[in-house]
Amino acid sequence: MADLPRIKRSIGDFRLHRECTDNRRCPVVGERQILELISLGAPLAGILNKLCMMIDVRIGDVVSVISLPDADENHSCTMTRSALQVGLEVFSSSVILSFDELFLGTLEIFGCDPRRPTPLEYVLIERVTHLASLALQREEAQHVCEPPPIKSRIKLAGSLEKPPFIN
Repeated sequence: MADLPRIKRSIGDFRLHRECTDNRRCPVVGERQILELISLGAPLAGILNKLCMMIDVRIGDVVSVISLPDADENHSCTMTRSALQVGLEVFSSSVILSFDELFLGTLEIFGCDPRRPTPLEYVLIERVTHLASLALQREEAQHVCEPPPIKSRIKLAGSLEKPPFIN
């Protein structure tokens, strides 16, 4: 048997490919880890990056991007136009909505070949879109529930001036 070349991967990559023991609760490999990160309040950028990596690795030969709305209200097709200009094809584009149907962003997937997702790939995209929605809603809830800054709490408690210097 010929020796196959070894591919160097970071430690974080191995967790994405861990087999799930209960497919009813974890239909997508790595979903349990993402849910744990969301519940622990991990940084949003890291969670969204892992979700994109799940798609890129599982489908192969694609590049996925989660676009969030910005304050300037740029149109969500900006990324699609840029991808088309460099020769990529649109593989899939999904809207990320909150539970109450508010727009949170889009999941866009681009590939080199002009093809559409298979039924199993659609399931993966749907699950990743749902996980992205959970992560985005968790991030929004954290900002709403943050305690007021320390200075404002101190003012409410009373004035904390320095005592006069004692010789």
